[in-house]
Amino acid sequence: MRRVLGVAVMAATLSVTAPLHAQESDEIQFKTRALELKFGGRVQVQAGTSSCNQFPVPDDSACARQVPSSDLFLRRVRLTVSGKINDMIDFRIQPDYNKIDKVGLKDAWGRFTFSKAFRLKAGHFKRPFDGFVLVSSTKTLTVEREVAIRGLETLIAPSLTGFTTLFDLSDRDIGVELNGSTNNGLFTYCVGGFTGNSELKFQDSNSSKQFVGRGQLRFDAGPKRLKFAAAAAATDASYETVLEGLKSKYYYDYELYAEWGDFGDGPHAQLGFVFGDNPLRNKANEPIDLEAGDDFANMSTWQAIVSWKFSVGSGDMALEPVFRVTWADGNTDVDNNEVWGFTPGLQIFFYKRNKLALNWDFANPTNDSLRGENSFKARVQFHF
Repeated sequence: MRRVLGVAVMAATLSVTAPLHAQESDEIQFKTRALELKFGGRVQVQAGTSSCNQFPVPDDSACARQVPSSDLFLRRVRLTVSGKINDMIDFRIQPDYNKIDKVGLKDAWGRFTFSKAFRLKAGHFKRPFDGFVLVSSTKTLTVEREVAIRGLETLIAPSLTGFTTLFDLSDRDIGVELNGSTNNGLFTYCVGGFTGNSELKFQDSNSSKQFVGRGQLRFDAGPKRLKFAAAAAATDASYETVLEGLKSKYYYDYELYAEWGDFGDGPHAQLGFVFGDNPLRNKANEPIDLEAGDDFANMSTWQAIVSWKFSVGSGDMALEPVFRVTWADGNTDVDNNEVWGFTPGLQIFFYKRNKLALNWDFANPTNDSLRGENSFKARVQFHF
């Protein structure tokens, strides 16, 4: 991986005859007759607090453990290399350096474009589920896509994306995908097969598979565009029995998503609803035991985010107040299991996507025996 990236960078750098210029997206581009390369990246430095800082953990707290009251860390340090060989073939490689002493890999895929309606993509990339995850981390309206409170269990924290990530429905995986759109962009689709719950991140390690499909309609709605999307995922949860050996059982989940506006000036709204099977819990709200014949619990969650971005001063600065409300029920088969989440926030843009984002996440269980928890977050983002 490092060798491939190094060769690509060296080849572009040594191409002294190739023109170098910045595009509207601020990406740096190198062009030759045989190859087009674009370089971009982000550095995100984040600080945060957590109310899960008491020891011992109080009896009325849903915190799983005590954590430091504050932290400061590198959230993301990524270099994105996008390439185009001709009108038919393009690719992307995106390593992540936020661990300092090791390199992680996010995007690593190639794509054949046979027509606008039919493109074949293969490699490591985002599954087409959860519209909030499909938005780039440089654009997200909230600091974290989840209501992320350190020390609080994900099944307790109210978060649509927390559920989709925990249940292996969203984020990146190794797979093959067909996607395309109509010429006018009214309808787009994605259909893919992925490794699913593989123990290894770089190759398939079991017989489990996942199939995800997504369709989207886009309309003009006043000064902004309106998008409606629906997605479905079928995921194979494999297990082993003493008498019958390897067995599998699929769990099914669904998403409805709507978005009005974009990440430019003015109002912006996102709404998502996810429901289906919880692969980690049975209907009695205990850890799932497929060998014993347990049925998956039913879960549902929704999330809405609204914002309004407006310019300030005479330069490139802008402000964007943000508010998120979310609700989650990890097991609809039992009562008093819901959690509400609220996130007021503010984004301060200095130039395009270079910004300071401030959020305060609150998680409030409906169970009267559990208290609420919270986390303040601040993130500085440098983007090029």
